Amino acid sequence: MIDEPTLKILREYWYPVARSDAIKDRPVGVQLLDKLLVVFRSKGNAIVAYDRCPHRGGPLSLGTYEHDGLACPYHGLRFGEDGHCTQFPSQPNARLSKRLKLDLMQSQERYGLIWACMSNDNVTTLPNWEMFDRTDVQKFQIGPVRWNVSASRITENFNDIVHFSTIHATTFGSAEQPVSAQKIIETSNGFASTLDVRQQYRNTLDGPVDVVLANYNYDFVFPFSSQLTITYPNGEVECVQLGVMPESEVSSLVFQQSARANIGGDTIDSWCNFQAAVNEEDRIICEALQPTTVSFSLNDTNEISLPTDIFSIAYRKRWRALVRTAQ
Repeated sequence: MIDEPTLKILREYWYPVARSDAIKDRPVGVQLLDKLLVVFRSKGNAIVAYDRCPHRGGPLSLGTYEHDGLACPYHGLRFGEDGHCTQFPSQPNARLSKRLKLDLMQSQERYGLIWACMSNDNVTTLPNWEMFDRTDVQKFQIGPVRWNVSASRITENFNDIVHFSTIHATTFGSAEQPVSAQKIIETSNGFASTLDVRQQYRNTLDGPVDVVLANYNYDFVFPFSSQLTITYPNGEVECVQLGVMPESEVSSLVFQQSARANIGGDTIDSWCNFQAAVNEEDRIICEALQPTTVSFSLNDTNEISLPTDIFSIAYRKRWRALVRTAQ
């Protein structure tokens, strides 16, 4: 179980809980921070609630859409966009208690995703992933895919610049070589950094393998949202966005999506398959890291940092500060 000081921190932030297209025809059940949720639509709007009917505890994620609302699979009670019960089909004229109301949480629909926040006092903001909403780019979404590892481990891996030539040697990583100096700039809600990286220039598994020097621009929003914008020497721009939903301390759902401009030749399907292969390389190593169970603050890993662990050092320092405040 997640300890209370950590929960106090995590409840303040936004997490992707479902893809927009996943709840078009049916509700979706998810687990966020050890709590079961249902994500559904009512009158076209995305709604997030705790996955429990207030009548007899029926799992609403197994329900159906009926008359612009969500129908419980147990007794058919229907709930609207404000969470109130709008109809009891077995007794259409029955007077319904005002207590028959879903426990809703804050939600937003942006960048092809449904986002949720458990806190009613939330003052944090969503990451700026506006490139995915543009109409002049190619784009795709992967997953969500379950990784049996802490969300913090996944976040550190995405922002790590040293493992490309080893973990990703068969996809985009170039031969082992010195890594450019990385400088982390602290922002109001995370970190940013820019550096040049040598990589194989390819967007598909069977693409060319010429090594190029590309510019990597990282934009991280605490606690688990990361965006990498890659600018290639020929002006092509690729934006990779990773949002992690912490199911528990040891399980996460990974939402990955990409957008690219000025890219020609490769099909979206082959590009998507390539990125999925890269993600799978990361998932395998992250799930094998020891110890397998760690706190979100990663203060119990007994690890030794290297000079290249710039992001991880800053990330864990911020966690420690927030934990001290929460305690």
